[in-house]
Amino acid sequence: MKLERALKEYEERRRKVEEERKKLKEEYTSRLLKRKHEILKHLEKLERKKIPENVDDIIEKIVERERRSYVDTLRRTLERIESIDKLGKFLPELSKLHVSHGKYLLLVFEKEIYAINRLLREISEDYTEYINRMAEIDIEPVELNSILTGIKTTREQLEEAERELEFLRAKLEEKEKELRTKEFEKMLEETESNVKILKSSIARDEIEIRSKISKLHKPIKRLRTGEKIADEILKDSSYGIEHPEEFLSFLIKIRGRLEGKYRQTADWIVENLEPKSGEIMEKRKRLKELMHRRHEILQEKREIENEIERIKTLILEKEARIKRLRERLLELERELHESLSKLERILNTRINL
Repeated sequence: MKLERALKEYEERRRKVEEERKKLKEEYTSRLLKRKHEILKHLEKLERKKIPENVDDIIEKIVERERRSYVDTLRRTLERIESIDKLGKFLPELSKLHVSHGKYLLLVFEKEIYAINRLLREISEDYTEYINRMAEIDIEPVELNSILTGIKTTREQLEEAERELEFLRAKLEEKEKELRTKEFEKMLEETESNVKILKSSIARDEIEIRSKISKLHKPIKRLRTGEKIADEILKDSSYGIEHPEEFLSFLIKIRGRLEGKYRQTADWIVENLEPKSGEIMEKRKRLKELMHRRHEILQEKREIENEIERIKTLILEKEARIKRLRERLLELERELHESLSKLERILNTRINL
């Protein structure tokens, strides 16, 4: 039998079973309500009935207390029972009332108590009979539609996750290739080498000029010009490199007062300071550009590496999701097999998907 036809037949049987169960529930609820009404009537009679005059006063008080407790408790319990299905919840209470009415109450109102107990027993017997009959006309639940929907949805999710995984793997391969082909290490090595060479060249030039300026410290100090630049030069010879025009102007003013080797040094500085300082400034500019370039290379390299790590993390997450979906699909297929076997047993026929 085709699955579609089998499901229709099952639904028809289930509908008939539900109708039978509904009728059975209505039948036994009607019985219950009838007996409940009879018990309530007996309780009213019991409540109104006078205690015989020959009963001892002490016993009479006990009977009154027992009657009030018995009637109130039983009435309150019965009022909460609206259908045969709700009866099961209150059966323990009713069974307790069946035997815990009080011995003096039973002695005085034996006939009334026995009448109520008979009805309580019939209610209990009806409930047992109802449960047994409901079990006989029950039909096993079969969740094939929800399972088939679950399988379809899970397969679609699995296919989508596998496509996304392939895309991520291709993206990872692309980024790893980009990292290899851009030869960041080689570019960094070349940049570092140029930085080192340039720094060394700047240092040599600065040392040469500072050395020449330092040779003039003694005569500058001796001249006591009182100028600010003289103090700056005596504190740090590099001041002359950083402020060449100011220093040259000062040097030209005092050059005529210098003699011998100091005059020669001053002449060299006047001739070379400006072009040398310009070269140093140009080299520093190139050095700054190289440092910026190194930063850009490192940043680009880090960005690609970070992207690679991000993609790897996404791949791991996607692989874990695919594993869960495959496990879910296997579980649903197992449930489908079990449900099909159950449906075949119910319909007593072979079912083809």
